[in-house]
Amino acid sequence: MKKLLLSFALLLGASSFAQNTDTVKVMAYNLLNFPQINSARISHLETIFQEALPDILMVCELTSSTGANGILNNSLNVNGITHYQKANYVAGPDTQNMLYYNSNKLGLHEQNEIATALRDINEYVLYYKSDDIATTTDTTFFYVYVAHLKASTGFETERNLEVQEAKDFMATRSGLENVLFGGDFNIYGSSEPAWNTILNGAGVTLVDPINVPGEWHSDWGYADIHTQSTRTATFDGGSTGGMDDRFDFIFMSPDLKSWGNQAKLIDGTYWAYGQDGNHFNGEINGSPTNTSLPTAVIDALYLMSDHLPVYAEIEVQKTFNSVPESTIEINAFYYQDAIHFQTAESLTDIGSMYVFDMSGKKIKEFKPSSQEEKFDVSFLEKGVYILRSEKGNFNLKFVR
Repeated sequence: MKKLLLSFALLLGASSFAQNTDTVKVMAYNLLNFPQINSARISHLETIFQEALPDILMVCELTSSTGANGILNNSLNVNGITHYQKANYVAGPDTQNMLYYNSNKLGLHEQNEIATALRDINEYVLYYKSDDIATTTDTTFFYVYVAHLKASTGFETERNLEVQEAKDFMATRSGLENVLFGGDFNIYGSSEPAWNTILNGAGVTLVDPINVPGEWHSDWGYADIHTQSTRTATFDGGSTGGMDDRFDFIFMSPDLKSWGNQAKLIDGTYWAYGQDGNHFNGEINGSPTNTSLPTAVIDALYLMSDHLPVYAEIEVQKTFNSVPESTIEINAFYYQDAIHFQTAESLTDIGSMYVFDMSGKKIKEFKPSSQEEKFDVSFLEKGVYILRSEKGNFNLKFVR
């Protein structure tokens, strides 16, 4: 009987793994009817974006293709930077969404529009330009969705219907991975139906990266995560009232919490950009001095929009099928309809193992728990599959 021996190493916190990863910075921002209301605010966008330098930038409340191009050319590709690109501008009902990305790291694979009763929710599928993409022809994908839901109390049903449309669409996507669902959701608390639909609707699970449900509206206890409003004065059409609502989010799929698909949220990086927790019901640049970012950036956040951006950093694997150094050596081989594990150390520290088909669908999860264990894969149809580790972030193809 032919035996295929597959030897590999898993990384468990070794510093060498960091050398094989890259950081992708993500931001979602409500632009407050830009450029229709005071196009001169582009200078504030430049200040904000040149400080953050996001690799994936999701925006909403965009009012024209001129504004979309202006953001690209006058706030991102400035000061010698030339690598930002944008998705195609699609004029839907009401205001528009848009995606910008760092083309040195990412490419746009496709985009789609999800119609709702108010305005489109946009899908953008990005791929990471891994170091070995030319030879492996495989890499990491990000499924990015940008939304701006119906505003104000009394429209909870409408918001729920909008996100249901998005979740129903996600459920049709084969190989869905590394989902980022960002924008202005206008949700006043997790008791709203839309909250549960976002997290669990249509059988597609998403998570709030900081896992803080609650009734955030006008509650001082949530001051450090409020995203609106940055001001108490009335200008440029923005809402007033100071920082007292959590409207803006970047929801994520669970694989981004556990290296499920070559990428993982970096712990502690998700935050309302410029929020220091000390300005409840006040202006973001008011007293006491906000030192979370340079003063010029805090002032730009105040002047640009009544919303704060939401920001996070994601670590992504530079090579799709690499074998980083490890403190635990594992031998794995496929033999007689089973994957066999052999190691001199306990396997419990490596966490879960996953089997995916070639479409990216997760077929099975299992947890090796002893020094020698086999996993029966006789239930699989004949074909090619990927064995993937949770913590080691290793991907290995095998043929049944």
